[in-house]
Amino acid sequence: MTKPDARLVAHAKGEAIEKRKIGILGPYPPFRGGIAHFTEQFHLNLDAHVSHSETIQGGIPIEVFGVSFKRQYPSILFPGKSQYSGVGNTQINAVPLLDSINPFSWTRTAEAFIDEGVDEVVFMYWMPFFAPAYLRVGQLLQRAGIRVTALVHNASPHERQPFGSALTRTFLSRCDRIIALSGTVKRDIVSIGVSTNVEVSMHPVYNQFGNAIEPKLARKQLGLSEDGPVMLFFGLVRRYKGLDILLKALPKTTSKATLLVAGEWYEDHSELKRLIELGNLSDRVVCHSKYIPDEEVHSYFSAADVLIQPYRTATQSGVVQTAFHFGLPSIVSGVGGLPEMIEHETNGLVVAPEDPDALANAIDEFYRDSRKERLTEGAKESRAQYSWEAFVTQFLR
Repeated sequence: MTKPDARLVAHAKGEAIEKRKIGILGPYPPFRGGIAHFTEQFHLNLDAHVSHSETIQGGIPIEVFGVSFKRQYPSILFPGKSQYSGVGNTQINAVPLLDSINPFSWTRTAEAFIDEGVDEVVFMYWMPFFAPAYLRVGQLLQRAGIRVTALVHNASPHERQPFGSALTRTFLSRCDRIIALSGTVKRDIVSIGVSTNVEVSMHPVYNQFGNAIEPKLARKQLGLSEDGPVMLFFGLVRRYKGLDILLKALPKTTSKATLLVAGEWYEDHSELKRLIELGNLSDRVVCHSKYIPDEEVHSYFSAADVLIQPYRTATQSGVVQTAFHFGLPSIVSGVGGLPEMIEHETNGLVVAPEDPDALANAIDEFYRDSRKERLTEGAKESRAQYSWEAFVTQFLR
């Protein structure tokens, strides 16, 4: 059962309340990746929303306190080159306290929230590896009368982990409130045996990467031809994202679009390079095999006509929401929460998963007639539907 907030109860009884304080626990920049981006933007938009909304929560002022990781993953478990995007890429001075494998830090993390006088702590949850640390922090918070909320990005990780479902179930079952970022995530939570009520609040648009620029200028910056169709595959290259499926589809297309692959490779290059050679795609595939820093993201999304996500599995996608910010339509496989964000023939196209023929047909259809222009307008309209303001309002409500 969700525990009522003690300060809201007191406020309803007419008792004076100075403020309400919300804690956030998760990775903040300079940690890399979509979860860190989400944590930072949730903090910033919650703080900004509250500061401009005197009537939120019955007129109770709200303050936000963030705690980040001191160590997210042991180096031996991290497949990439670095867990950090750069020391300067921070907008919030979150306190780096939580060490995923040091139990002493778990106690210190809980004590920090307690000392700050928070009423609720929102845990960014996406991987069973963090469940033991989160569970201990949550137990200490609840003993102090603080509500524990899980904001769940993934309930089932893309790569299997030992005892993953059991760890996730144990942590989430002890939370007072659970928010899933898609209907698919909610179904995953329920399927592993969590009986706590689960709210669904769709992943909002990432709008922190600046505005779109002229496509020709963006292509020039990236060393691409200024003319001709360009497709974008963006993000860390991992098997579940299906780049190999896209490389098998490209030779079957008639549109002859250039594919721009932008992101650090977590997979073996040899198989993907073999597919490029096998399909005679060396002149159609441009690989920027690096982690794309925030200040360059706008160039990649401005240069492309469409985002391609041929995923094998998915829950939801911050990359799609970044594309919406830039008014970029998407072609996605019909897995997980992707069809919840991409409405077929409205803001993108949805195709059968792991089917290169279906993907090739969708790419050709996108560039046929006026479909590209129509879907681009649909993507621009999706920006308002998935705004941070709507997300924060729903969270506070």
